[in-house]
Amino acid sequence: MEDCDVLVIGGGPSGSVAACKLVKEGYKVIVLEKLEFPRFVIGESLLPRCNEILDKNGLIDIIKEQNYMMKPGAIFINEDKKEELIDFRNNLGQKWGTSFQVKREEFDNVLLETAKKLGADVRHGYEVTDYNNDENIVTANDKNGERKIFNAKFVLDASGYGRVLPKLLDLDIPSDLKLRNAIFTRVKGEIRRPGDKEGFIDIVIHDDNQAWLWVIPFSDGTTSVGIVCEESYFEKTGLSKEDFFDKVLDDHKYLKEKFKNAEKIVPVGIINGYSAAIKTMHGKGFALSGNATEFLDPVFSSGVTLALESSDKVADLIIKELKGEKVDWQVEYEDYMMVGINVFREFVYAWYEGKLRKIFYSVQKPDQIKRSISSILSGYVWDENNYFVDNSKNKINALVSII
Repeated sequence: MEDCDVLVIGGGPSGSVAACKLVKEGYKVIVLEKLEFPRFVIGESLLPRCNEILDKNGLIDIIKEQNYMMKPGAIFINEDKKEELIDFRNNLGQKWGTSFQVKREEFDNVLLETAKKLGADVRHGYEVTDYNNDENIVTANDKNGERKIFNAKFVLDASGYGRVLPKLLDLDIPSDLKLRNAIFTRVKGEIRRPGDKEGFIDIVIHDDNQAWLWVIPFSDGTTSVGIVCEESYFEKTGLSKEDFFDKVLDDHKYLKEKFKNAEKIVPVGIINGYSAAIKTMHGKGFALSGNATEFLDPVFSSGVTLALESSDKVADLIIKELKGEKVDWQVEYEDYMMVGINVFREFVYAWYEGKLRKIFYSVQKPDQIKRSISSILSGYVWDENNYFVDNSKNKINALVSII
C-alpha cells in the first residue's frame, strides 16, 4: 500500500491544475490516469475565465508559449447567414477578454507535464476499480493488470466523463437536460475569416435550431467541426454519422460555402447523451471536480471553464483541510460552484428554447446588456455585478418580453 496526501483520479485539466497547486504547497500528490497522453478529446474552445485561473496558478505563460489560436469571441450564424458577433473584449471590465482555441490532446498534455515537473507523481494506465470511503483507500489496476492500493488523506475525482467515484459511490443522477448527440470531426482547407475574426468560434444554427454546429479554428490550419442535436433528430434520418454530417453541412447556406473545399482529416466520431448530474460534489475525505460533477452542454464552451474553476477552488479547500482548518464543503465548494453552473444552465435552456436567439438578433439591446451577455459567455458567471448572474431565468425572460 502506498501513502499520499492527495490522490487525484484523472489527468485532464481539472486534475492537472489541482495537482499543480497542491504540489506547490508541499503535498505528496499521486495522479492516476487511465489513458496514455496525448489523447484525443473534444471541448477545444476555452473562455477568458480559463485564462484568469491559469494566470492565478502560474500557468498562463506556458500556455501562451504553445501559440494556440487566439479566441476573441463567438459568432452566431443562422440559416440565412445572418450573424451576431459577441466580442469577449466588450465585457464588464474583466482583465481577460480573449482566450484560446486548443487541441485538447496538446493542451491537456502540457498541463499534465507541468504538474509532473512541479513534483506530482503521475501514473498512466491506472484504472481505479474500488474506493473504500471509510478508510480513504483507492484500489486500481496498473497497465500490466497488477492490483495497486493507495491510502490517501484526501481523494479528488477529476476523471471527467469516466465519472469514477460517481459510479463507485452511486452518486450519478439523470440530467434535466435532454439527451443529445455530438457528431464531430476535424478538417482542413475550409474558408476562414480574415484578420482577428479568424479566431472566433462559429456557432451555427441549423433547421430552426433542431441542430447547431461548432466550428473551432486551430492555429495549424485545421478546424474542429461538430454537430449537436437530439438523438431522435439524428436517428430519424436513417443515415450513418458520416452521411448525416455531410448532409447537414451541405444543407446549410453558410456551411456549404465555407467547407466547399475542405477535407476531413480524422474519422467522424460520436458521443451519445453527454449531459450528466450528481447527488453531491463532496463527502468525507473526497471531492469531485470538473466533468466528474455536472456536464451541461457544449454550446457555450463551459466545460473546461467549470473544470478549471472547480479545480482551483477545490485545491484551496483541500489545502485548508489538510492544514487542520474547518471547511464547510457545502457552502464553500458545492454552493459556490452551483452559482456558476446554474447561470450556464439557464443560458443553455434559453438557447434551446429560442430565447437567446431572439436576444442575440435583436437590434434593441442596450450596451450594458451586450456587455453583460459577453461577460457571461466569457465564463464570468460568478460576477455578482452582472445583471444575469442572480435569478438568471427570470431576467432572461424579462429581457425577451421587451425586445
